[in-house]
Amino acid sequence: MEAENKKARLKAKLRFTLVFAIALITTTGGVVTIVTAQKGISLLESKKAEYDNVFKKQAELNFQIEELFRDLNNLKTKRRNSSEHKHMQKLITKKRLLMENDIAMQADKSKYEVYKAMLEQIRVIQSSMDDLDRESKQRESNMEQLEKCRIKYQELTKNKLTKP
Repeated sequence: MEAENKKARLKAKLRFTLVFAIALITTTGGVVTIVTAQKGISLLESKKAEYDNVFKKQAELNFQIEELFRDLNNLKTKRRNSSEHKHMQKLITKKRLLMENDIAMQADKSKYEVYKAMLEQIRVIQSSMDDLDRESKQRESNMEQLEKCRIKYQELTKNKLTKP
């Protein structure tokens, strides 16, 4: 006993298998697409958060560097005695070191290379300003000594001329 609709059943099985395979592939593709999209979205969100944090940190560092330059300018333009100069230099150094430590504690230091270079330049400027201040004080001292010598020489010359 053989079924008369054998060809129709085979055709129906093939059609069902084909439709089932297409549905399975489409569903699997959709699931993969959704999972990949979710991973991509979470990656983008984490990158955005990271970039926002870096941007905020860089903005903060910009503000602090601007403040350091303002302090350096005040140190250079305003006349100060030695203790005031040392105190101002100490404050600038303290701020600079705090910024350097803050940068050193960041996970990705490569995003702050410019700030490291700026802080190094500020250190060099501070060193130059200290040397300049030291030399200026030394020059003033030498000028005072020279003036005292000149006055003394004038007195001696005057005394020699008045003594016959």
